[in-house]
Amino acid sequence: MIRINLLPGKKPKREEAGQKQLIFMAAGLLAGVGAIVFFHIQAANELDELNRANSLLAADIERLKSELGDYDKIKAQREELMKQRKTIQNLESGRTGPMFLLREISEILSPGKGPTFDAVTYQEALLRDPNVGFNPGWDTRRVWIDTFDEEAGRRVRVRGAAKSNEDVAEFLKRLNLSVFFADVNPESTNQASSGTVKYVNFNMSATVIY
Repeated sequence: MIRINLLPGKKPKREEAGQKQLIFMAAGLLAGVGAIVFFHIQAANELDELNRANSLLAADIERLKSELGDYDKIKAQREELMKQRKTIQNLESGRTGPMFLLREISEILSPGKGPTFDAVTYQEALLRDPNVGFNPGWDTRRVWIDTFDEEAGRRVRVRGAAKSNEDVAEFLKRLNLSVFFADVNPESTNQASSGTVKYVNFNMSATVIY
């Protein structure tokens, strides 16, 4: 009698091992892809958070600028004032004698120039009294000096002439503003003439600083 076996036969063990290996590889691949997707999403979320934080910070900076005004302009003005003050301090520390006084007198009486002064102190003085400011457009040829003598105690006496009393006042104002002079004292003025030309003689004294 012939017997027929209808039951499925057992698969070879090598084939089963190969299938299991494929399953493990597929599972590992899926796990790797999942990890990559997870980290990508996490990184994207962190980047979004950083962008939002940067946007808030930029908004805060703009708000502070609007509240404080033009900070960069104010900072530049302050730095310029500090440079001017440092320049004046260097001039003060480098002064050694009357040569600087003669140079200062020359600057005071040169067109378009003026006394050496502390810009910060000058601005503060103008706020207290606008009349202390000198006139930068003044015609310096309207005053001339005849003598400049230094006495004991660093007092100097200056004798000269001017077109008018207003010109004498402008010259004295410039001396008062100069860091090289103190205690400027007008002593006398008198009207004079040469032919049809009228002018004012003046005498003054001051303490020089060097």
